[in-house]
Amino acid sequence: MNSRRKTLCRVLSILCLAALLLPILAGVTANAAGRETGLPTKLSIGSKLPVKNLYDADGNPAQLELGKYTLVTYWASWCSDCQEEFSLLPKLIPVLKEYEGAKWYLIDRVDGKRETLETGSAFIKKKNLGLPVLYDTELTAFQSLGVAQIPTTVLLDEQGRVLMCDPYIIRSANYLRAMLDCAAKGRDAATLRYVSENLLNSDGSVKTAIGSSKTDSCAQSLLAEYAALAGNEKLLAQQSKWVTKNGSTGDLGDDLRLYAALSASSDGAQAANQLKEQISQTYFPGNTISGKVSLSDLDLKALATAAPELSEQALSIVRKGYISADFPLYYGQYDAQKNTYSKDAIDTTEALMTVYHLAQQGQVKPQTIQWLKKKVKNGTLGTRYSANGKVQERYRDETPGVYALTALIALETGEQKLFTDALCRMEEFRTFQNGSAKNGSFTSKSKNQSFEQCMALRLYAQMQ
Repeated sequence: MNSRRKTLCRVLSILCLAALLLPILAGVTANAAGRETGLPTKLSIGSKLPVKNLYDADGNPAQLELGKYTLVTYWASWCSDCQEEFSLLPKLIPVLKEYEGAKWYLIDRVDGKRETLETGSAFIKKKNLGLPVLYDTELTAFQSLGVAQIPTTVLLDEQGRVLMCDPYIIRSANYLRAMLDCAAKGRDAATLRYVSENLLNSDGSVKTAIGSSKTDSCAQSLLAEYAALAGNEKLLAQQSKWVTKNGSTGDLGDDLRLYAALSASSDGAQAANQLKEQISQTYFPGNTISGKVSLSDLDLKALATAAPELSEQALSIVRKGYISADFPLYYGQYDAQKNTYSKDAIDTTEALMTVYHLAQQGQVKPQTIQWLKKKVKNGTLGTRYSANGKVQERYRDETPGVYALTALIALETGEQKLFTDALCRMEEFRTFQNGSAKNGSFTSKSKNQSFEQCMALRLYAQMQ
């Protein structure tokens, strides 16, 4: 990971959505890093944090005094990751002053074995951390919440409801700042503002980048999907008007995404039906898949309603496009006339879009998931590969869009760790430039394209 990315926020990657968490056996163990694992997480966004049976250093009953935003970090003195986070507090605590009514509490996990009230309070007295500390001597809060590892930081609203949860070390001021910003303004607010103000044309089309005259139909279709999932009726109506006026985008995958988004809304039904007719006439003459077709364009879920007679053929084409167990992605293009797949370089975005469509059908191979886990963990998920699985030299750089797609795949397959890691990687590309048009946008080494923003928005909507 490059030095710039180390300073950027990873906040949204760690939203503790209960539906994403895999069931695991109760009980507490500790790994070499000091993280606790094994407790089933019971946290859900919007639920109230249990605050009963908390005590001060003298053993007297104490309680949280909620602010407008309240951070609560679970910790223990023996936890090396907790100690690392505490060493960073001098540069983190000043951020609280930027947010009126923000508070931060530390809650010690006092199990009476590895951690006692005496050892915990002695540690705090020695470190003088500058934050109020409470002690969970009966593990009421810890067990009620089901914290799976420490340190874990929970962000509460002024009613004590959970806004988000971060089971990682808070490493930078920008990291913490983004947590509070996202809590105050919404996960997608900054990115949507950036797109609306800088990339979205008045007719509903999306520019490829700031100042560009070119438009990106893929980004436009992703934006429409975001609007439908997020319930943004104004934005969806704009996309509906675009389709009514312009018809097809000229790309099968983009048309199918637009169709799926518009068909989910009663106001978009007319435009969706218009697209459905054009999809059938333009791409599937004779009610069959003929000629050359990109596998990533075969949106299996959308085809099930737009052209149900082609669903079985499309699924067969996609499944047979699997490359190998060593490189478990999919070829880019299929030639129906020759019944062959292109062995050209594999565009990672296109390949992962194919995987996502398969994930929606429950058809993802375990080898693909394992390959993605390894690449995401190591930060080596490039943007283009040769057909034998070697990343091409010019395309080693990671992008937020690729990680957003990976997180979507993880959502569909229930792979919580992959979801967390991929979203974490994506958020590291978020730009913080107060007063700049780029503030809140996603950037990679040489790009600041609409696709990156709209792919992230699409993911945010799916997370809601």
